[in-house]
Amino acid sequence: MKNDFKSGIFFTAIAQYSTVVVQLVLNMVLSRLLTPEQIGIVTTVQVLILFFQLLTGTAISPAIVQNKELKDEDYGVIFNYTILIGVIASLFFGIVGGFTLSTIFNNSIYIPICWSMSLIILTSAMNQVPNGILSKEKRFKAISLRLASASVLSGVMGIALAFLHAGIYSLVITFTMIETIILVLNLRLVDIKFTRSMHLEPMKKIFSFVKHQTSFLLLNYFYRNFDNLLVSKFFGAKPLGNYSRSYQLLSLPITVFLSVVNPVLQPILAEHEKNIPLIRDTYLKISQILAFIAIPVSVFFSLNAEPIIYLLFGNQWGGAVVPLKYLSLSIWAQMLAQMMPAIWQARNLVRIQSFNGLVSLGTICISIIVGISFGSIDTVAIAVSISYIINFVISGSLLMTRALEGHLSSIIRNLIKPFLLGILLYAVLYFTQDFTNILNSFVTLLVRGSIWLVLSVVFLYFSGDLKNIKQLVKNNE
Repeated sequence: MKNDFKSGIFFTAIAQYSTVVVQLVLNMVLSRLLTPEQIGIVTTVQVLILFFQLLTGTAISPAIVQNKELKDEDYGVIFNYTILIGVIASLFFGIVGGFTLSTIFNNSIYIPICWSMSLIILTSAMNQVPNGILSKEKRFKAISLRLASASVLSGVMGIALAFLHAGIYSLVITFTMIETIILVLNLRLVDIKFTRSMHLEPMKKIFSFVKHQTSFLLLNYFYRNFDNLLVSKFFGAKPLGNYSRSYQLLSLPITVFLSVVNPVLQPILAEHEKNIPLIRDTYLKISQILAFIAIPVSVFFSLNAEPIIYLLFGNQWGGAVVPLKYLSLSIWAQMLAQMMPAIWQARNLVRIQSFNGLVSLGTICISIIVGISFGSIDTVAIAVSISYIINFVISGSLLMTRALEGHLSSIIRNLIKPFLLGILLYAVLYFTQDFTNILNSFVTLLVRGSIWLVLSVVFLYFSGDLKNIKQLVKNNE
């Protein structure tokens, strides 16, 4: 298990960090060439596409990882069903999605964009079986190289098209090509046994897991995109563009760390499904390390929202500053909560996970409606941030009591020192803001980032936690 985890983390980190760098560069370029309204249009279509991706079998991949009864012939049959479902869903999206969005927002641009991006639904569905096989076989190196290659190629293509004045379609083609390139590489990496069979037995083997996992993912989808949908409906494309930009930056540190840990956790811990103490200890150790990262990052992003936005995206994105300031306060809660699904899946308790998703949906959606009612994306950001913190507490309590035979107090104890570090950082950075506002956004962030880093390392050293973290990492390699 230690060697698998070490190998998985290493190769996944390479892929995810290269992907983050490409996406960041792409966003920096396109944010200066496209308007907030154009990016808001693509964001609206993306939200709807994600819904169709969930319906076409995003849960199939983890189901393949978890199920130990599937044979090689079964993979071929399941793959046939993903093609069929993907074709139907992509055609439906192209026809109905474009017409619906163009009618709602009174803008015909949605029709060609929906058709252009409908390919994402088909390729995403077809990727589920090879993705599951690669994860089940712990081929983390292949998974990582595939993702990194797709991200770099699609990113270069998007930037080139942007400079060739492709406009909004440079963004559309970038998103479309990622899944397409991954599919081509998947079919070269995985030998799926071809069959014309469409018998239902293989689907029955994974149906229960897929059903409950899809339920959770749909609930997760609605509460994670409900704010985008309402902002688009009540405030328009430009405010949505600003809000989505701030949310993208909020998601950046979460992606950087969780996208390395989560893809590795379930495939490895699934082999120890009944060993609750092992899974509980692994979760608590990793969440403690993440807390020491996430809480300081929350503080830094919140206090430096303005220079971060202006440095990365330019002055036309001033409307994204305040939402980022408030949303950043929930980075730690989102990061720790988004690690939990991998534990539910490893314990094969996706039914209880679905209940957790239902509770999260109610908590977060009510908060978003309250934020919308105050009439600005700033109040929406405040409401969303508060709701994610509440959701973390509820989800953590459910996970510990229902899956790990523990108590929420174990998680709270993990957070005491990270919060003390966060308070120290907030106080120092807040009261030195005027003195560290130097020359331009880059220099300002460099100075403040140096103070932030030195304080964090000094705190961890004198508290003894730096040594403890090193030991935890060493023991879990």
